[in-house]
Amino acid sequence: MKYMKPSILQVKNSIANNQKYSYLIVFSVAVILRLVPEILAFPYPIGYDVINYYFPILKNFDDHWISVSNQFPLYIVLLHAITSIFHIDPRVVITASAVLIFGSFSLVIHSIARNIFHLSNYQSIFLSLFVIFQVSVLRTSWDLHKDMLALTITLYCLSYLDSISNVSKRIMLTILPLSIVSVLSDRMIGFLLISVYILYSLVKRERMIAILVTITSIIFAIGLFNSIDIMTNNIMLGGAENDALQQSYNSLNLGILFLVMCGILLPTGVIGFMKSKNIILKIPLIISLIGSFTWIIYPNTSALLPDRWIIIFSIFLSIFSGYGIVTLIESKRIAISHKKLNNYLVILIPFLFLGSVFATSPNGSYLNFYGLFHEYVHYYDPMTMQYNSISIPESESLVSLIDWINNNTPSGSIIVGSKHLRGWMELELENRSFLFSNDITDILHSNKYRDFYLLDSNLVTHRLQNYTSTLSYNNTDFSLNHLKRIE
Repeated sequence: MKYMKPSILQVKNSIANNQKYSYLIVFSVAVILRLVPEILAFPYPIGYDVINYYFPILKNFDDHWISVSNQFPLYIVLLHAITSIFHIDPRVVITASAVLIFGSFSLVIHSIARNIFHLSNYQSIFLSLFVIFQVSVLRTSWDLHKDMLALTITLYCLSYLDSISNVSKRIMLTILPLSIVSVLSDRMIGFLLISVYILYSLVKRERMIAILVTITSIIFAIGLFNSIDIMTNNIMLGGAENDALQQSYNSLNLGILFLVMCGILLPTGVIGFMKSKNIILKIPLIISLIGSFTWIIYPNTSALLPDRWIIIFSIFLSIFSGYGIVTLIESKRIAISHKKLNNYLVILIPFLFLGSVFATSPNGSYLNFYGLFHEYVHYYDPMTMQYNSISIPESESLVSLIDWINNNTPSGSIIVGSKHLRGWMELELENRSFLFSNDITDILHSNKYRDFYLLDSNLVTHRLQNYTSTLSYNNTDFSLNHLKRIE
């Protein structure tokens, strides 16, 4: 024991006095936190966009390029380049990229704590862990990989700009390329970054910042122009009043989502906001807050993506909330224990638990606090990261079903099913066609196909008219019926 105490003291001193150790701790925890859900779900992927966007595109890049090229394709192009040049499995590239981006995000948060809030190493570790274990951060990392990349770069650029007194040409050569990567990676984060730059330039009134704003805005405008057809289509779909999805964007559901993601962070977030002298991080917080309540002006529509703005607001709020907690502990307003470290741990542990449960628990786990609000928020977010477009157990059942289809149905057969399964079908279905729709009933009523197979969840049944139905396959989660039109 005599030898243990000096060793522990040396470790504490090393962490307290050497930034490298604190950065290493934060990065290591972030990588483990993001990697564990992938390992638990293996061999099945996690993330809705992963199975329905990233995997299919990387598998059939040339077939998808025309539609992908006008959707801010920088990130997917980078993934494709890596898989093609180094001949690496797309699953490895997608997963490794998501994990490394999450680790990089944690380093940026630590840098913000050190350089903007001027916290000690221990306090910076607390703030970093507090933020990365937030459900809003984990949910973004779950499948919005390009959003996570753009957000990480955006936070770095903003923190770098704020930490320097004057923007030189040398600094511009660092910030400008990163800003361009950010605005070309994701439309929403790109809009946020441009908005912050414009408002910040009005405050600082520096020539170099004005140049940064101008060049970045032009690049972003070109990206927007390239995706104008997609944006117009989304707005038109977002205005469809009779669409069941749009009806889910009501004030009750979005209000509960806001409270679930932000409610517990608001008190200390307000304190952190008031205590901080920083300007540049307050701007995106306010912009995302405004975006979170666009449903008040434009109710029952997903066109302005209020759910996504709520998630972004929660991420920025968590940064200020963590800082607010630090100020309360340091001023002894929070003094559960006479030791400050214990006070930090008492606050941090519940958030570590909630984040860990969200990352690792199976769908429907009783430990998952957010499952209590499933009825209201499942339209926007998963209840756990152990999910893609379906749960992990359902993924196993679906793969078994597709294997049966490939071996027991005629080549060229038509399979009809939910749009949520389209990625699975493109990856696994062989020499057969998969048709999907927001409402399968439309296909059934069209009488367009004489002979096809209807893939259903065992929780769903459809009323069939003008078709005979024969059960061909059934397992725990799915059934496959062979339908023939009655002539």
